[in-house]
Amino acid sequence: MRRPDQSVPKPKTAVPGLLRADAALFRGAPDDDVAAVYDRAADRYDHFRELWLRLAGQGAEDAMLAGLRAALRPGTRVLDAGCGSGVLARKMREIEPAIELTLLDFSKAMLDQAADIPGDRVQGSVLHLPFADASFDVVVSAWVIETLPDPMRAVQEYLRVLHPDGQLLYTFCSLPHGWFSRAGSAWLRAAVHRGFAGDFLDGEHTPWHDCERSHLQRFSHGLTTEVALRSCCEVGAPVLPAPL
Repeated sequence: MRRPDQSVPKPKTAVPGLLRADAALFRGAPDDDVAAVYDRAADRYDHFRELWLRLAGQGAEDAMLAGLRAALRPGTRVLDAGCGSGVLARKMREIEPAIELTLLDFSKAMLDQAADIPGDRVQGSVLHLPFADASFDVVVSAWVIETLPDPMRAVQEYLRVLHPDGQLLYTFCSLPHGWFSRAGSAWLRAAVHRGFAGDFLDGEHTPWHDCERSHLQRFSHGLTTEVALRSCCEVGAPVLPAPL
């Protein structure tokens, strides 16, 4: 079920002190090797993640956390797909310490940052999850699919490993509607692409399935999106209903 767009205050135009401290990451051409990008940024990733939330991501992440508070119970089998440094995994442990947690990331350096978190750690790709069908009760993926060559394939994999009664929650960078919003966010979109190999997905490339058990919420003037799906959902193109 589609929900109305929701917005948070417009992103600030700059945070010069924070950006200057790590300007080297944004110099030069974007790296096609996503694992190398995140290996290089691992020891400073939490800093950049906090900055991203302040600029645009907080509304979508708060919506995801609300869904997790409703879903997590003792013994819930959770996959954090593209776990990064483990920020979200730590929050899930705070919500429910007794979950059965698996953390997966393509970057070994990122997994090393999450070494303190109780759970299984797996180095692998979200495009080819090394798990059997219906292995998890909850799959969560924060700020991952926009860095991939095939976001649709990743969400299909998330759904494959989801239990029939399970829930999938994911956030991603999305392309805002309208010339004004796109022009105003151009600097931020360029920085995310150059520093973190992230693209802002348009509607055609947004993995989603519209049914009574799903929802899609947009935040920060359309720059970020949070989606919840159930195992009944089969994502694919076209992702939106065809016009009558």
